[in-house]
Parts: sequence; structure tokens; C-alpha cells
Amino acid sequence: MFSKELRESVREVLSAVLPVTGAILLLMLVFLDVTVRDVVMMLLGSLMTVVGLGLFLTGARSGMVVLGEWWGARLPQYGSAALLIAAGIVLGFAVTVAEPDVRVMAAQIEAASPGLLSRDVLILTIGAGVAISVGLGMLRLLLGWDLTLVLTLGYALVFVLALFTPAEFLPVAFDSGGVTTGPLTVPFVLALNVGLARVMGTHGGVADSFGMVALASVGPVAAVLLMGMALR
Repeated sequence: MFSKELRESVREVLSAVLPVTGAILLLMLVFLDVTVRDVVMMLLGSLMTVVGLGLFLTGARSGMVVLGEWWGARLPQYGSAALLIAAGIVLGFAVTVAEPDVRVMAAQIEAASPGLLSRDVLILTIGAGVAISVGLGMLRLLLGWDLTLVLTLGYALVFVLALFTPAEFLPVAFDSGGVTTGPLTVPFVLALNVGLARVMGTHGGVADSFGMVALASVGPVAAVLLMGMALR
């Protein structure tokens, strides 16, 4: 079973990495003065990417997706809405802080802006934004709020905050919303939402089973914008 999932993950990664590797290799050979060593290092890096992502995706699907559905199915059994939302906030924060994409972006921003933004502060801020979004997503399921309305209000808040945030924080804030849709956060949050909606028996069907990732992308943007206002 595990070997089958690993083969499927590697095949999926190959279909994404090979075209990019081919395009980069072509550009290197045509436009850049590269050595054989440069080409070998690039190909070796691509191979490591395929192996690493293949193993990572297999682990995420075998562990994080199952764990997310398990949590989503078990949490409503405790009967407390406050406990359900609190658990969602904690889980959303934990999985985001561990997200590789978030850590890579935070490290790059810290290196590019010495003294402006701390890597750890940015990671914690993004994690807090996702945590609040996941809690809000659970509250939406409990109260039956329309996803369109919640997203509209969320982005309206983001655009209002953008008017008062220093310009250097704007690209960081909106990029923060993108990196949260990484290979660790998305499977877990999706599985958590699907499991929760299934057990609660909501009337929205598929509409209630999804949408958490969209909300999880809004929260970090607002959180980083607020951080920018605080550091102004």
C-alpha cells in the first residue's frame, strides 16, 4: 500500500518537475555560459526535489490527511462549540508553523530585509492568521454562514487594512496568503473540513465540505498587514 502511494506521488512530482527542469536546462544552455558542473548540479538538485517531494507527499497523504479527517470526525463528538473552535485554532496554527513554504518565504524575507522583519515573528504571525481563519471556518459550519459573504467581508477587511499599512509590507502580506496553500497545510485543512462537515451532516453538501483553504488564505494577509501597522 505504501509503495503504491509512493509510486503515485513520485509520478505526480515527475509530471510537474520534468517540464520545469527541461525549460531551465534549455535556457541555461542557450542564454548562459554554463559548465558541465553547473548542469550536473542542476540535474542533481532536480532529482533530489523529485525524491524529497515524493516522500513528503506520501507522508502527508498517509499521515496528515488521515489525521485531519480523524480530528474532523472526532471533535464534534465532544459537543462543545467552544472546544471545537479552540481545537481548530490550535491545529491550524501548528500545521502552518510547520509548513515548509512558510519557513522558506520567511527566511528569504529576513535575508532580503535585514532588521525589518524577523523570520520567527513572520512565521508566528502567519500561523496566527491561519489559526483564526480555521476557527472562523469552523464557526461558519456551526452557524451555517454563507461562504461568499464571509470571504467578501474578509477581503474587504484586507483592502481596508492595506490603506493604512506601510508599502513595504503589502507584497509580504499578500505573498503570505499564497504560501499557506502549501503541501502540508492544504491536505490537513481540507481533510479537517471534510471530516467535520461529514459528521455534522450540514445541509450544504459539497459547499460546506470545502472553502476552508480559501479562508485560510485571507487570515495571514490580514495578520501581516496588522503587523505592518504595529511596526510602523
